[in-house]
Amino acid sequence: MASLKKSLLRKRSVPSENRQVSIKSPESIKSILLVTESENKALKQKVEDLFPSASVYHLYLRDKKIDDTKGFYHSVHTSDFNLTSQLKNDKLKNLESMSLDLLLDLSSGSDLLDYFVKKTDAFLKVGKLSHTNKSSFYDLMVQNESDHFQQIKTISEQLNALTKNGFETV
Repeated sequence: MASLKKSLLRKRSVPSENRQVSIKSPESIKSILLVTESENKALKQKVEDLFPSASVYHLYLRDKKIDDTKGFYHSVHTSDFNLTSQLKNDKLKNLESMSLDLLLDLSSGSDLLDYFVKKTDAFLKVGKLSHTNKSSFYDLMVQNESDHFQQIKTISEQLNALTKNGFETV
């Protein structure tokens, strides 16, 4: 059963070819989805510090079946999908339907997280270079760093550099 769900999730995670990419400065970004393997409040706080005007949503994997996340925290488990890989968790459905300015994928790879990276509507999707097999999911890929805090800082600096040189699109 679990392998059938994974297979269907992978099929639903085929990237769209008709994406409109928009690069904004960190100060003008209003909404961010941070994707990691586990809950990391300190990392979420770092993102909030570097992107001061943004609402930061955090998506991560959970071990237990029951979703007890609150506020801007979202967790996903295989039980959130039915047998045909249709999402049945209302909180995750709302997250999936949101339009975001920036998606930051710092995960190491999971079919569940990949589903949201692909399905979430974001003007700019950033992933790590180590995800070469998923490179079509992202608009911008950054060097993989072992320290997520440094990774977030580097992404912020790169967005600043791009927008200061006249590449900002709205």
